[in-house]
Amino acid sequence: METNLDANYCYSVKELAFIWNLDAETVRRIFIREPGVMIFRNQSPGKRVYRLLRVPGAVAIRVARRATMDDRQAS
Repeated sequence: METNLDANYCYSVKELAFIWNLDAETVRRIFIREPGVMIFRNQSPGKRVYRLLRVPGAVAIRVARRATMDDRQAS
């Protein structure tokens, strides 16, 4: 995963999916329980819940670093 992200920008799931070449649902699952992610809920009575995730750049960088393993960590 690429860590060339702006720490001061809040990314949408779609933007991170494009940058990291992943499916949007995969990115959503990665970040849904990550501390620091902003989740905006929209729910009408009797209808499904819509969630809008905004991922701060600092959180995206942290997750990318955690997901990237170099040779020293693999041993």
